[in-house]
Amino acid sequence: MEILDLKTNLLNQNNYTYNQLTSAFVGSLVTYPINYIPPKCLPCDGYILKIADYKELYSVIKDNFNNGTEAADEFRIPDYNITGVFLQPNSVANKSINAGLPNITGYISGDDYKMASIGGAFYYSGTASGQHCETVGGSFNIIQFNASRISTIYGKSATVQPPSKTVQICIRYK
Repeated sequence: MEILDLKTNLLNQNNYTYNQLTSAFVGSLVTYPINYIPPKCLPCDGYILKIADYKELYSVIKDNFNNGTEAADEFRIPDYNITGVFLQPNSVANKSINAGLPNITGYISGDDYKMASIGGAFYYSGTASGQHCETVGGSFNIIQFNASRISTIYGKSATVQPPSKTVQICIRYK
């Protein structure tokens, strides 16, 4: 597809530096919706490679994905398929961003041992009595906390998990 009648100056990938040491696309990521590794690509499974065998790829990614266990003549490719990390665009490449969720709040109000009101993720679930309740008049209120009362998104996964589809991620070496 050729762009005709371009009125602005041609830019190289938003003014990012073009690596003149390698062929075009070496080091780029290729995604497939099926388990397929195309020619000139390796799966992003964190493999350790010899620099002498993959000079072009090393000239692009260098040792940015090494974890300290590689020999001096080796480098590691990214591990996106096995770890299953999400890739997020950013002006700084290869930056790790920790998982997080917004704060969940609630309240309990009242005076002494009498509860006036509760709200948010807190809820009243009944009363209890027994030997440990004598100091508070023989029984006490049971207050519980459940974030899923605020939003049904909570409790559906052991990790922070947005809706997603999986793909096979490969890196070009030629």
